[in-house]
Amino acid sequence: MNTFLFAWNPKQWNWENFEQSIEELEKTGRVMQQWSCASHKSIRVGDRAFLIQLGRGKRGIIGAGFVATAPFLAKHWDGTERMVPRVIIDFEALLNSDKEPILQIDLLKKDKLIIQNWSPQASGISIKSEITEELESIWFNFLNTQKIRHNPFKNSNDENQKTYTEGTPNQVYLTKYERNPYARKKCIEYFGLSCSVCELNFEKTYGEIGKNFIHVHHINQISNIGKSYEINPTKDLIPVCPNCHSMIHKRRIPYSISEIREIYLKNNIHV
Repeated sequence: MNTFLFAWNPKQWNWENFEQSIEELEKTGRVMQQWSCASHKSIRVGDRAFLIQLGRGKRGIIGAGFVATAPFLAKHWDGTERMVPRVIIDFEALLNSDKEPILQIDLLKKDKLIIQNWSPQASGISIKSEITEELESIWFNFLNTQKIRHNPFKNSNDENQKTYTEGTPNQVYLTKYERNPYARKKCIEYFGLSCSVCELNFEKTYGEIGKNFIHVHHINQISNIGKSYEINPTKDLIPVCPNCHSMIHKRRIPYSISEIREIYLKNNIHV
């Protein structure tokens, strides 16, 4: 997964339904918006996307999500007939700088992050791979320490706020923090890449194509914790393979890791 920086200058383009988009995000956990993409030849579905607000007002990162489509041609935002490459971004977080804090650009021009151009002339440029980990960490900590309206890393009881995986025997929903690169990385650094139920390690089993592949599962049942709950990647997430993840969610109240491991061991005793 690569990471890209998309730019928005409110003085140049008026996002008329911006507040409605934030409300939709709060209700459903996601909102889609198409955006110009300068790196249309290298961007892929599933890549990470950050949105930075530029111009004369407050400047800084106001949103993040994932690329939801391959690049396509669409009319330029200026209303002319000119066609430009665009992608649709599936946002998991959006901030209104008039109503809540944003990750201001001054904080992005320090330490390792200083090597990145945070005031690009074009939207949809690549973020240097050597700083993405630090950026994710700063963004994660910012959202969890600031008073904002919709924090994707604080829990919700809304059944609509689910992201589904593909290609598994049964669809398994992932909370935003299971999907987040920072939370996922911290979980894997702590537990490793083997399934906590069946101990399958994809790299050992499949070689190079299985390297770094694993799901992470959120241990706590959504209905048992409130909106003020903050994710701890080493206590609340645990690595599991897609098959075990599917079995965990085979019932309305998911099986615990110990329950599903007991079932697995009972049915996999080798004589």
